Amino acid sequence: MSAVLHTADPAPLPERGTRVLLDGLPGGPWTSVVEGLAAGMLTLDPPRLGGQLVPLPLGLRFVVAYTCREIPCEVDAELVSGPATDGTGSYAARVVGVSRRLQRRGAVRVPVHLIVQTHVPDGPEDVAAGAITENLSAGGALLRVRTAIAVGAPLLTTVLCGGEAGALHIEGRVVRCDRVDTGERPFRIAIAFLDMARDDEDRLVRFIFQRQREMRRRAEGVG
Repeated sequence: MSAVLHTADPAPLPERGTRVLLDGLPGGPWTSVVEGLAAGMLTLDPPRLGGQLVPLPLGLRFVVAYTCREIPCEVDAELVSGPATDGTGSYAARVVGVSRRLQRRGAVRVPVHLIVQTHVPDGPEDVAAGAITENLSAGGALLRVRTAIAVGAPLLTTVLCGGEAGALHIEGRVVRCDRVDTGERPFRIAIAFLDMARDDEDRLVRFIFQRQREMRRRAEGVG
């Protein structure tokens, strides 16, 4: 793995609609979506847990982690205002300092070996049995499997992430299938994730961001 380095040039701040991770806040990290950016202020959709808005403390410094053109980025921020008492509205966060672009090849896809329970609808029961991930991203995964699966085939997956992420139930579609060796799992398939439940999407994004930050800390010799 190549080292992760901060670039000299500041990273672009996350645009409207960007999914971000709020790291360093109580109970977090929390996932959110940028609703707007103006004059160094980010407007953030309130994180939710079990469908309920998560109350976050104002005036506390934290890190906003996100990706820009498949490169992980982060910027320090501070919450200055929050939703109304009835739960409507958004959080406003003041950007603090300079945003940082982190260089690492294949930034969005993180290498991780996880057990995946898979099923091809209307296919043989064991066609995708015993799958493991080679890498994982918020939009898809690369799996090693025992049997070839046709490109275009639908694939129901349960990714066993463990920890807070738990088991993620995701519907996907095979976009590539290659035979790479003669081992126990000789086929490599790439799958693209389709629409998923908001809770599963939030947990997947949180898991990906956490893995990226863990890899960065290890590459920099921190922790």
